[in-house]
Amino acid sequence: MFRRILDRVYAAAILAGLLALVALVLAASVGAARSAGSPPPRPAATVTVVNDANGDGRCEEDEPCWDCRAMGNGVCGADVPPECAGAGDVLALCVRVASRPPFQWFGPDGQIEGDLPDGRTLLRDLWVGPGDPEFAGLVAAYDADWRRTHP
Repeated sequence: MFRRILDRVYAAAILAGLLALVALVLAASVGAARSAGSPPPRPAATVTVVNDANGDGRCEEDEPCWDCRAMGNGVCGADVPPECAGAGDVLALCVRVASRPPFQWFGPDGQIEGDLPDGRTLLRDLWVGPGDPEFAGLVAAYDADWRRTHP
């Protein structure tokens, strides 16, 4: 019986030690978090945009600082064919489609299954124009046909 009491006291001492260790770890982590706090405020950075025509601190399209090949949709004004003028969100896709040559695709039996003109002719012959809600879907479909037949 005395041995059983000593085993229970020993188990209680181990449990108390583990609980004390957990309490110390938690107290240390809370103390560290409180002492870290928020970092001191940094001074505001001043950015100067070179060639900012209107002086608003931003580089916008048609200002001398604008690089049409690296900024925005990556399409420069001179690169936009008239068939894509006003294409809005699909301008880059429209320009890519307009640059495509005519192509055909063949079926498994070797017979021509499809024949499309060059991209500019295709865009010019569409029954809808840039800005029309259907235009984006038709340009995307032509692009999908091209990618499917020219992997």
